[in-house]
Amino acid sequence: MKHIIAAVAALFTLPVHAACVPVTDGLPGWERLDFDDITPNTWTVEDGALVATANDSASMLYTRLPAGRGPILTWRWRVDQAVPATDLTRKGGDDRSISLTIGFAYDSANASMGERMRRVVVENVAGADAPGRVVDLVWGGMQPVGTRRESPYSGRSGQVLIRRTANEPAGEWQAERVDLAALYSELWGSAMPPITQAAVFIDTDDTNTAGQARIADICFSN
Repeated sequence: MKHIIAAVAALFTLPVHAACVPVTDGLPGWERLDFDDITPNTWTVEDGALVATANDSASMLYTRLPAGRGPILTWRWRVDQAVPATDLTRKGGDDRSISLTIGFAYDSANASMGERMRRVVVENVAGADAPGRVVDLVWGGMQPVGTRRESPYSGRSGQVLIRRTANEPAGEWQAERVDLAALYSELWGSAMPPITQAAVFIDTDDTNTAGQARIADICFSN
């Protein structure tokens, strides 16, 4: 899916000092990313949750985050209509029920040679503030929970982490917590640069199916 490449280029705990991403009617602060020749998803807000509805479609909703976000990420999500299990390591066959993608600032000091070479292209397409690396926290796929793989589209700079499989029960809210600093260090072997963007993605155009999921209370804290 060529749209994944564009999505990666365009790239997002309620303890004390938590900073949460607002989800309100009209979705102020959020931007849509649609893809050529692909039907976009429908995005709505219900009871403070972002509702993503897909029908043989794919698109992304993303937001830029102010500096200083803490590394502890928490959120809630629910799949109401699951997308069939797919191989998330295969190009053109990696549909998913929902994913939350976090973008990190480009860190030239710790970038690989390949990342440095691609950076010129990324900045030409998405601007100088485009994330240098992203991690996709996914609900879907056929790989076991906890599986970590390089993105089939962006390689080392994009990592896919399976949080819940496609076989998880539908219609039930699930709470998640991820220490992004620890995860970043495990994935890339260096300290986490600033968190710059977050995105929500639902994708059904490869399986030609319908899907619906919700996400709420996306918060960052120390």
